[in-house]
Amino acid sequence: MPREDTRSIETRRRLLEAAGEVFAEQGFHHATIQAICQRAGANIAAVHYHFSDKERLYRAVIEYADRCANESYPVDGLERPGATVEDRLRARIQSFLLRLLDEGRPAWHGKLVAREMIEPTAALDDIVQEKVRATFAGFAALVRELVGPEASADTVRLCVQSILAQCVYYRQSRAIIARLFPDVPLGREQVTPLAEHITRFSLAGIRQAANSKQAAPRAERAPQRRQAQRHSM
Repeated sequence: MPREDTRSIETRRRLLEAAGEVFAEQGFHHATIQAICQRAGANIAAVHYHFSDKERLYRAVIEYADRCANESYPVDGLERPGATVEDRLRARIQSFLLRLLDEGRPAWHGKLVAREMIEPTAALDDIVQEKVRATFAGFAALVRELVGPEASADTVRLCVQSILAQCVYYRQSRAIIARLFPDVPLGREQVTPLAEHITRFSLAGIRQAANSKQAAPRAERAPQRRQAQRHSM
Protein backbone atom coordinates (compact mmCIF):
# COMPACT_ATOMS: atom_id res chain seq x y z
CA MET A 1 0.00 0.00 0.00
CA PRO A 2 2.72 2.59 0.86
CA ARG A 3 4.38 1.76 -2.48
CA GLU A 4 1.12 2.54 -4.30
CA ASP A 5 0.80 5.83 -2.41
CA THR A 6 4.33 6.80 -3.40
CA ARG A 7 3.63 6.01 -7.05
CA SER A 8 0.42 8.02 -6.90
CA ILE A 9 2.18 11.05 -5.43
CA GLU A 10 4.92 10.82 -8.05
CA THR A 11 2.37 10.53 -10.87
CA ARG A 12 0.56 13.60 -9.57
CA ARG A 13 3.83 15.56 -9.45
CA ARG A 14 4.75 14.53 -13.00
CA LEU A 15 1.33 15.59 -14.22
CA LEU A 16 1.66 18.99 -12.53
CA GLU A 17 5.11 19.59 -14.02
CA ALA A 18 4.09 18.41 -17.49
CA ALA A 19 0.85 20.40 -17.38
CA GLY A 20 2.75 23.50 -16.29
CA GLU A 21 5.05 23.21 -19.30
CA VAL A 22 2.23 22.59 -21.78
CA PHE A 23 -0.03 25.31 -20.38
CA ALA A 24 2.88 27.80 -20.43
CA GLU A 25 3.76 26.91 -24.02
CA GLN A 26 0.29 26.64 -25.54
CA GLY A 27 -2.09 28.41 -23.19
CA PHE A 28 -5.05 26.90 -21.36
CA HIS A 29 -7.41 26.77 -24.33
CA HIS A 30 -4.99 25.14 -26.78
CA ALA A 31 -3.39 22.69 -24.35
CA THR A 32 -4.80 19.16 -24.43
CA ILE A 33 -4.98 16.46 -21.82
CA GLN A 34 -3.44 14.07 -24.36
CA ALA A 35 -0.35 16.26 -24.78
CA ILE A 36 0.03 16.64 -21.01
CA CYS A 37 -0.26 12.90 -20.39
CA GLN A 38 2.22 12.11 -23.15
CA ARG A 39 4.78 14.46 -21.64
CA ALA A 40 4.16 13.15 -18.12
CA GLY A 41 4.28 9.50 -19.14
CA ALA A 42 0.83 8.96 -17.61
CA ASN A 43 -2.59 7.97 -18.89
CA ILE A 44 -5.73 10.07 -19.13
CA ALA A 45 -7.32 8.12 -16.30
CA ALA A 46 -4.64 9.50 -13.97
CA VAL A 47 -5.70 13.07 -14.78
CA HIS A 48 -9.32 12.26 -14.03
CA TYR A 49 -8.33 10.48 -10.82
CA HIS A 50 -6.16 13.32 -9.45
CA PHE A 51 -7.81 16.42 -10.92
CA SER A 52 -11.17 15.47 -12.51
CA ASP A 53 -10.79 17.74 -15.56
CA LYS A 54 -8.52 20.21 -17.38
CA GLU A 55 -9.79 23.29 -15.55
CA ARG A 56 -9.12 21.79 -12.12
CA LEU A 57 -5.72 20.61 -13.34
CA TYR A 58 -4.91 24.16 -14.45
CA ARG A 59 -5.88 25.60 -11.09
CA ALA A 60 -3.80 22.93 -9.34
CA VAL A 61 -0.80 23.86 -11.51
CA ILE A 62 -1.09 27.53 -10.52
CA GLU A 63 -1.35 26.56 -6.85
CA TYR A 64 1.64 24.24 -7.23
CA ALA A 65 3.77 27.00 -8.80
CA ASP A 66 2.81 29.43 -6.04
CA ARG A 67 3.61 26.87 -3.34
CA CYS A 68 7.05 26.28 -4.86
CA ALA A 69 7.69 30.04 -4.84
CA ASN A 70 6.60 30.34 -1.20
CA GLU A 71 8.90 27.52 -0.15
CA SER A 72 11.88 29.01 -1.99
CA TYR A 73 11.28 32.66 -1.07
CA PRO A 74 8.95 33.24 1.89
CA VAL A 75 7.42 36.69 1.71
CA ASP A 76 8.80 37.70 5.11
CA GLY A 77 11.92 35.57 4.89
CA LEU A 78 14.31 38.50 4.46
CA GLU A 79 12.81 40.78 7.12
CA ARG A 80 14.88 41.13 10.29
CA PRO A 81 13.34 41.60 13.74
CA GLY A 82 13.39 45.27 14.71
CA ALA A 83 14.04 46.41 11.15
CA THR A 84 12.95 49.89 10.10
CA VAL A 85 10.02 50.30 7.73
CA GLU A 86 12.51 51.24 4.99
CA ASP A 87 14.43 48.02 5.54
CA ARG A 88 11.22 46.00 5.55
CA LEU A 89 10.19 47.57 2.26
CA ARG A 90 13.60 46.73 0.79
CA ALA A 91 13.31 43.13 1.99
CA ARG A 92 9.83 42.73 0.52
CA ILE A 93 10.93 44.16 -2.83
CA GLN A 94 13.92 41.82 -2.86
CA SER A 95 11.74 38.78 -2.09
CA PHE A 96 9.32 39.77 -4.84
CA LEU A 97 12.14 40.20 -7.35
CA LEU A 98 13.61 36.83 -6.44
CA ARG A 99 10.29 35.19 -7.29
CA LEU A 100 10.16 37.01 -10.60
CA LEU A 101 13.76 36.54 -11.73
CA ASP A 102 14.77 33.20 -10.19
CA GLU A 103 16.43 31.14 -12.92
CA GLY A 104 16.63 28.05 -10.72
CA ARG A 105 12.90 27.41 -10.79
CA PRO A 106 11.40 25.58 -13.78
CA ALA A 107 11.11 28.06 -16.64
CA TRP A 108 7.41 27.41 -17.02
CA HIS A 109 6.55 29.05 -13.68
CA GLY A 110 7.15 32.58 -14.90
CA LYS A 111 5.84 31.88 -18.40
CA LEU A 112 2.58 30.51 -17.05
CA VAL A 113 1.92 33.61 -14.95
CA ALA A 114 2.86 35.90 -17.84
CA ARG A 115 0.50 34.05 -20.17
CA GLU A 116 -2.31 34.25 -17.63
CA MET A 117 -1.88 38.03 -17.54
CA ILE A 118 -2.10 38.23 -21.34
CA GLU A 119 -4.78 35.58 -21.87
CA PRO A 120 -6.76 35.55 -18.62
CA THR A 121 -8.85 32.53 -17.75
CA ALA A 122 -11.49 32.00 -15.09
CA ALA A 123 -8.63 31.17 -12.72
CA LEU A 124 -7.43 34.78 -12.74
CA ASP A 125 -10.13 35.77 -10.24
CA ASP A 126 -8.75 33.20 -7.79
CA ILE A 127 -5.18 34.32 -8.41
CA VAL A 128 -6.09 37.93 -7.65
CA GLN A 129 -8.21 37.08 -4.63
CA GLU A 130 -5.89 34.53 -3.00
CA LYS A 131 -2.41 35.69 -4.04
CA VAL A 132 -2.14 39.10 -5.69
CA ARG A 133 -4.38 40.80 -3.13
CA ALA A 134 -2.19 39.53 -0.28
CA THR A 135 0.97 40.77 -2.01
CA PHE A 136 -0.62 44.16 -2.59
CA ALA A 137 -1.81 44.40 1.02
CA GLY A 138 1.67 43.64 2.34
CA PHE A 139 3.19 46.50 0.35
CA ALA A 140 0.28 48.80 1.18
CA ALA A 141 0.83 48.35 4.92
CA LEU A 142 4.44 49.48 4.56
CA VAL A 143 3.55 52.42 2.33
CA ARG A 144 0.90 53.50 4.82
CA GLU A 145 3.55 53.60 7.55
CA LEU A 146 5.71 55.80 5.35
CA VAL A 147 3.10 58.29 4.16
CA GLY A 148 1.22 58.53 7.45
CA PRO A 149 -2.41 58.02 8.43
CA GLU A 150 -3.62 61.24 6.78
CA ALA A 151 -2.69 60.13 3.25
CA SER A 152 -5.58 59.09 1.06
CA ALA A 153 -6.24 55.52 -0.03
CA ASP A 154 -5.57 56.62 -3.60
CA THR A 155 -2.10 57.85 -2.65
CA VAL A 156 -1.25 54.52 -1.02
CA ARG A 157 -2.65 52.56 -3.96
CA LEU A 158 -0.70 54.56 -6.55
CA CYS A 159 2.53 54.22 -4.58
CA VAL A 160 2.14 50.44 -4.33
CA GLN A 161 1.28 50.15 -8.01
CA SER A 162 4.41 52.11 -8.89
CA ILE A 163 6.59 49.82 -6.78
CA LEU A 164 5.12 46.66 -8.27
CA ALA A 165 5.31 48.05 -11.80
CA GLN A 166 9.05 48.61 -11.42
CA CYS A 167 9.56 45.03 -10.30
CA VAL A 168 7.32 43.41 -12.90
CA TYR A 169 8.98 45.40 -15.68
CA TYR A 170 12.19 43.40 -15.26
CA ARG A 171 10.26 40.17 -15.69
CA GLN A 172 7.90 41.14 -18.49
CA SER A 173 10.53 43.07 -20.48
CA ARG A 174 13.39 40.68 -19.88
CA ALA A 175 13.85 39.86 -23.58
CA ILE A 176 13.83 43.55 -24.53
CA ILE A 177 16.29 44.48 -21.77
CA ALA A 178 18.65 41.72 -22.93
CA ARG A 179 18.65 43.20 -26.44
CA LEU A 180 18.99 46.81 -25.31
CA PHE A 181 21.77 46.04 -22.85
CA PRO A 182 23.35 42.71 -23.90
CA ASP A 183 26.33 43.22 -21.58
CA VAL A 184 24.16 43.78 -18.50
CA PRO A 185 23.11 40.48 -16.86
CA LEU A 186 19.71 40.16 -15.27
CA GLY A 187 19.49 37.20 -12.93
CA ARG A 188 19.50 36.22 -9.29
CA GLU A 189 22.89 37.84 -8.69
CA GLN A 190 21.53 41.22 -9.72
CA VAL A 191 18.48 41.09 -7.44
CA THR A 192 20.12 42.73 -4.41
CA PRO A 193 21.42 45.86 -6.19
CA LEU A 194 18.23 46.06 -8.23
CA ALA A 195 16.12 45.87 -5.08
CA GLU A 196 18.27 48.61 -3.56
CA HIS A 197 17.69 50.87 -6.57
CA ILE A 198 13.92 50.28 -6.66
CA THR A 199 13.73 50.90 -2.91
CA ARG A 200 15.64 54.21 -3.08
CA PHE A 201 13.64 55.35 -6.10
CA SER A 202 10.35 54.37 -4.48
CA LEU A 203 11.16 55.93 -1.12
CA ALA A 204 11.90 59.25 -2.83
CA GLY A 205 8.52 59.15 -4.55
CA ILE A 206 6.71 58.06 -1.39
CA ARG A 207 8.29 60.88 0.62
CA GLN A 208 7.26 63.36 -2.05
CA ALA A 209 3.71 62.01 -1.91
CA ALA A 210 3.73 62.35 1.88
CA ASN A 211 5.06 65.93 1.70
CA SER A 212 2.57 66.97 -0.98
CA LYS A 213 -0.38 66.69 1.39
CA GLN A 214 1.41 69.15 3.72
CA ALA A 215 2.40 71.48 0.90
CA ALA A 216 -1.16 71.77 -0.41
CA PRO A 217 -2.50 73.88 2.49
CA ARG A 218 0.51 76.23 2.21
CA ALA A 219 -0.12 76.63 -1.51
CA GLU A 220 -3.74 77.43 -0.82
CA ARG A 221 -2.79 80.05 1.78
CA ALA A 222 -0.35 81.87 -0.51
CA PRO A 223 -3.05 83.72 -2.55
CA GLN A 224 -4.74 84.71 0.69
CA ARG A 225 -1.50 86.26 2.01
CA ARG A 226 -0.95 88.17 -1.24
CA GLN A 227 -4.51 89.48 -1.13
CA ALA A 228 -4.07 90.61 2.47
CA GLN A 229 -0.83 92.42 1.55
CA ARG A 230 -2.58 94.34 -1.25
CA HIS A 231 -5.32 95.47 1.09
CA SER A 232 -2.78 96.71 3.64
CA MET A 233 -1.02 98.93 1.10
